[in-house]
Amino acid sequence: MDAINPRVLIVGAGLRGRIFADVIAGDPESELVGFVDPAFPAGWVAIGERQFPVWPNLVTAFAQVSPNAAIIATPDFLHADAVVALANRGVAIMLEKPVATSVEDTQRISEAVETAGVYCMVAFENRWNTPFVKVRRAIESGSSGRPVFQTANLSNTYFVPTRMLAWAGKSSPLWFLMPHTVDLVQWLAGSDIVRVFALGSRGVLASRGVDTWDVVHALAVHQDGSTSSLTSAWVLPEGHPAPVDFTYEYVGTEASSLVDVGRSGVQFFTDRHTTDGVLDGVFDGINSAAPAWMARRFLSDLKRGHEPETPLATGVQVNKVLFAIERSLSSGNSEVVQ
Repeated sequence: MDAINPRVLIVGAGLRGRIFADVIAGDPESELVGFVDPAFPAGWVAIGERQFPVWPNLVTAFAQVSPNAAIIATPDFLHADAVVALANRGVAIMLEKPVATSVEDTQRISEAVETAGVYCMVAFENRWNTPFVKVRRAIESGSSGRPVFQTANLSNTYFVPTRMLAWAGKSSPLWFLMPHTVDLVQWLAGSDIVRVFALGSRGVLASRGVDTWDVVHALAVHQDGSTSSLTSAWVLPEGHPAPVDFTYEYVGTEASSLVDVGRSGVQFFTDRHTTDGVLDGVFDGINSAAPAWMARRFLSDLKRGHEPETPLATGVQVNKVLFAIERSLSSGNSEVVQ
């Protein structure tokens, strides 16, 4: 791809969109042109000390600005229309995980991006998360040996499905959390998942007004013969130190690695116990969190004319695994990833 000076439009003015906007607004070689968000009540969003316009749709935005890059930070099930419209305009895209939540939308996105030939990066932020980068380096050095098995548990407290996400009933721990861990175990093993067996339960969240899965467990076999165990839940009590609980283990033939993201920080005690992670933060005006580093990689790729670290094909492979997990939850059998 040719190098460009990024003029970035962000689709979605929520928490994630604003994190990315802060990075773009702070990059002297990039321009944040504004946001598209039909649900946003005001016509402007403050990022730092500056105000940026918010348009109700892409047509209105393109009538006033000419972005050559965009970040899709909408709810998961709303990705397809935005990606197709932007790809048809030749816009480079960073797409939040998962690519989509249906087979049909995944196919629409794939066809649009392939036909247009545009840059498309899927936002698997843990590839820029310091502990996992260190695990990856140990694996690449050969000191861990070949992968034998991995365990990844990524869950949220009730806060996320009942108060943070207005659209939680249209999602699940499978679609909101497992894209992270499926990509993680495939990336660190260097081998795709080819078969899964899944179990789950529901009913607790439904009793609280959110009709979706409470917890999903998946056992996976990789192409290289190694295995992974994945668990994601949305029913942790809010007494947990943080709304995210994330633990990971890699066992190789020569060494193992343990990561505990949820507890890697400063422990605070008042009438409650909370954790403030030390793996992110703002230092000298620079956001050091994994999503911010990922957004910088997006901008760097565009400015240098490089291909993405996590191309659309990576996201589609993750989706194939998630669809197989869905089929297994329904059938009660192991399912081939296809």
